[in-house]
Amino acid sequence: MGAPTPAVRPATAADVAELVRLRGVMLDALGAPGGEPWEEECARFLTASLAEGTAGAMVAGDPDTPGRLVACGVGTVARRLPGPANPDGRYGYIASMVTEEAWRGRGLAGAIVRGLLDWFDGIGVHRVDLHASAQGEPVYRALGFTQSAYPELRWRRQH
Repeated sequence: MGAPTPAVRPATAADVAELVRLRGVMLDALGAPGGEPWEEECARFLTASLAEGTAGAMVAGDPDTPGRLVACGVGTVARRLPGPANPDGRYGYIASMVTEEAWRGRGLAGAIVRGLLDWFDGIGVHRVDLHASAQGEPVYRALGFTQSAYPELRWRRQH
């Protein structure tokens, strides 16, 4: 059966380097194109956002290797123009959901998303968006995520 399933806990500043490493694991798994170095800026963003409370992360550590994470998810708070369905304009976004391959199938992703949803709820953010991979979609749907009535469109400057 292998090592016991690790407990999921909120991330701390000490986890930033591992959060960045796992984001790289996720991007590689998705086949994201290479480009400019991003790791240092990601670490700065996470350090500042976790300290400010505009980001929260849930992590699971390797029980046999202190300081090494095997799964994580990051939630960020953003703002849009307020309206009747969202009077303060704040919404959450879940990103960087990843579980290392050897640790999949143990319920870590669901536990991480539940932890992030509790964090969002605790700070008064009641709308949360995410982009789902085909592998992750069943996890999110089981937790109540539904497809939006409006498709996401994206514009990007062409160099």
